[in-house]
Amino acid sequence: MNTYSDSELISRIAHRERQAFDLLYDRYAQIIFNLCVRILRDTTDSEDVLQEVFVQIWKEAERFDASRASVKTWMFTIARSRALDRYRSRKNTRQRIEDDATEQLHQISDGQDLQGTSVMQQFVSGALQQLSAEQRLVLELSYFEGLTQEEIAERLKEPLGTIKSRIRAGLLKLRSILSGEKSNG
Repeated sequence: MNTYSDSELISRIAHRERQAFDLLYDRYAQIIFNLCVRILRDTTDSEDVLQEVFVQIWKEAERFDASRASVKTWMFTIARSRALDRYRSRKNTRQRIEDDATEQLHQISDGQDLQGTSVMQQFVSGALQQLSAEQRLVLELSYFEGLTQEEIAERLKEPLGTIKSRIRAGLLKLRSILSGEKSNG
């Protein structure tokens, strides 16, 4: 069975032994994942961070210095650092969206009725208006009416490939608009 110490596993990983990596992963993945969930409070982000942690361990195993920390401490330090980076990145993205929404609010004319319409709805609505009519329609059918791509193709009497292309192009353009990047399409 698995009788290798953590230090032995790291040494073997430094020599690119996949089996040692798998053993270390099996030994610590759940614990590191739980740490990430405690920091991020989001399982999807925690799964991403877990993957990043083990990629970094694979790439940097030869740099591990047992005189500075135990393997467990080294891995938890990497995990904590990665999770906090992700947390800060999420916070910065949220702040940027809120700042953009505030800017949108300042651009809304004084005569416009804002009752019942949140600033974020105005912001997203403005972004949707920048899409082509075809892209906007398929996204609205998908996200607001909950239709599948197949159902949209059937309703619009369009090929499924066309619908998929429009959804993908629309989402890419929306991502660009909402992140503040300039879009070509």
